[in-house]
Amino acid sequence: MSTLLRRGADLLAAAVAILVAGSAAAQPPPHALPVPAAAPPSARQPTSTGTLRVHIVSTQGNYLAMGFDVFSAESRAVVAFGRGADESTGQPVPSWDLAPGLYKIVRSGEPFEAAIDFATVDLEAGEVIDLVIAIDPDTLAFRGSGPVTGELPRATEIAGIRLALDAGGSLELTNRHNLVGGTSGVTALIGLFGHFSLVFDRDNHFAQVTSDLDLTLNDLAVASISSTQDRWEAAALYAYNFNNPYVGPYARGSFKTRVFPGYLYLDGDGPVTVNIARTDGTMDTQVRGDQANQDDLRIRVARSFAPFVLQEEVGANLKAVSLDLVLLKLTAATRLGFGLRQGITNDLLVVAGDERGDQIDLVEVDSYDTLGPVIGADATATFARWLFGSARFGMMVPVSDTDAAGDGFGDRLLIDLAGTGGLRLPALTSFLFASFDYSFRLQKDGYITSELQFDHTLMARINLSIL
Repeated sequence: MSTLLRRGADLLAAAVAILVAGSAAAQPPPHALPVPAAAPPSARQPTSTGTLRVHIVSTQGNYLAMGFDVFSAESRAVVAFGRGADESTGQPVPSWDLAPGLYKIVRSGEPFEAAIDFATVDLEAGEVIDLVIAIDPDTLAFRGSGPVTGELPRATEIAGIRLALDAGGSLELTNRHNLVGGTSGVTALIGLFGHFSLVFDRDNHFAQVTSDLDLTLNDLAVASISSTQDRWEAAALYAYNFNNPYVGPYARGSFKTRVFPGYLYLDGDGPVTVNIARTDGTMDTQVRGDQANQDDLRIRVARSFAPFVLQEEVGANLKAVSLDLVLLKLTAATRLGFGLRQGITNDLLVVAGDERGDQIDLVEVDSYDTLGPVIGADATATFARWLFGSARFGMMVPVSDTDAAGDGFGDRLLIDLAGTGGLRLPALTSFLFASFDYSFRLQKDGYITSELQFDHTLMARINLSIL
């Protein structure tokens, strides 16, 4: 029996061995396993985002640094925000990778529910959309939007130089006190004006050139159209900032003058005796107002471009404030340096005493040169693109030929303070707008006159933006 049981166990073990060997023979070796074929490109997982690039361009063809928010139409939440780039100077275009869907773009701070001034874009997976939005530069109103189909504004050929040129006409109500080269009092005049500016601001370099010209066209004494009150000022500034946009040395040159001859209008009940003290010590006496001639009612006190005052400065420039917010744009800069000043009077005559009455005394002013420390400041502000203001201050403390400027320290200071502000009405067109302005100017130059010169003006303007 034991022998039978042993033989049965051997047969069972042999059968199990045969089954195991057959199963192993049916499996290929590990290195012979087939490698799955790569899926064709069309069967791969699709890209899950698209790219949106936003270009903000004004209706005048310039890039505009307007802030904006990007809402998702599905979640009504802000998914991106940015500011328009000045692509003409190489600034990168605001760009985002976003999930496919519909997006709404509004000005910074506006809600998703904004019913005007918005743009929409439908972004698909794997798509790159360059969206251009046209903006009114004065009101920031949206004028149109859509994919870029042509060329965007380019200004690389001028290397980032920004130009502005405005011109227009005005109705003015002016009040003048002791201004040289003209007549004091209140006058209502028709005027022409022009403004030019050139700005280069890149890396450590900042350069600015400005020119302002104002002409008034009305001559009451002779009933003709000619410029009786005019002003031309220009300045050029270069500043280099040491690895920052705020502090650095500067060099500046400027001039101020009048363009056409200036007249003093006589206001006496009868003949007026005019005494003119010349620089050579002689005295001229004239009698005016005794002829039936309108031109006899005035006397020329200033030739063209008289006085012509030049000033050159070097020193340290500080940009104290530079804000560019959605509604408020504010810039303020100060400077401290040393300057040279030349006054070319060109036979200028100034009133000594009262300019009204039967006798008027005029003094011929000699040209001068001086130098001394200077301090200055400039500020501009714009609110909501329709309220604006600017101010300018400059002062020199002369240290040479001081006796000709006055007797005391305060009398010798050379001061120039000016400001303007107003309400702009940009609803006419994108390049033509009206404005109501107030401006004032205070000048103190003891080399020319001991009197404080002051004038202020209310104006209604029509302004044409050429550049």
